[in-house]
Amino acid sequence: MSDFTIKKVCGDNPYRAAVRRIYMQSFPLFERVSLEPFFTCSVNGAEMFVLLRENEAEAFFCTLKRGRFFYLFYIAVDEKKRGRGIGSDVIKAAIEMAAGKVIFLDCEGIYPGCTDRAKRVKRLCFYRKNGFREVGGLHEWRGEKFVTLVHGDAEISEEDIQDFWRVFGKLWDSEDVVGDLDKV
Repeated sequence: MSDFTIKKVCGDNPYRAAVRRIYMQSFPLFERVSLEPFFTCSVNGAEMFVLLRENEAEAFFCTLKRGRFFYLFYIAVDEKKRGRGIGSDVIKAAIEMAAGKVIFLDCEGIYPGCTDRAKRVKRLCFYRKNGFREVGGLHEWRGEKFVTLVHGDAEISEEDIQDFWRVFGKLWDSEDVVGDLDKV
């Protein structure tokens, strides 16, 4: 791994503001949910980490863990630092943290008429380059279509995915889209 440090972000952490800034610049409005379950460490299995170089936040990632599953909920790199391998560093760190669990994530789907097609293709290629592969078909969340990806040769069934989201999905099911930085 490159020369960086990973720190858990929980409670009154000095990196919260940097995480919020990276979050707002990285995710479209329809994908934003409150980060409070991660910031407050109030939900069993929900954690947030920041990647630091020389004490400067360059990226963050959020994980949801349950049983043998390790879900990468958000992965984001500061827009001024992109294209330097930091995203791959985040993936490598997450794989180490997962310690043999089945690692999976969701990525915006590519389909006729989708917006930002070039960005979606680039994102999917990034995940493939880092050892992920698509499983199942497209599914919808908040009016957008996503595809599930799993790392390596691990297996995950549609039933496993549905069971996972029965537990964690209720954290954000009734929540409106978060557009205000103060609510992130």
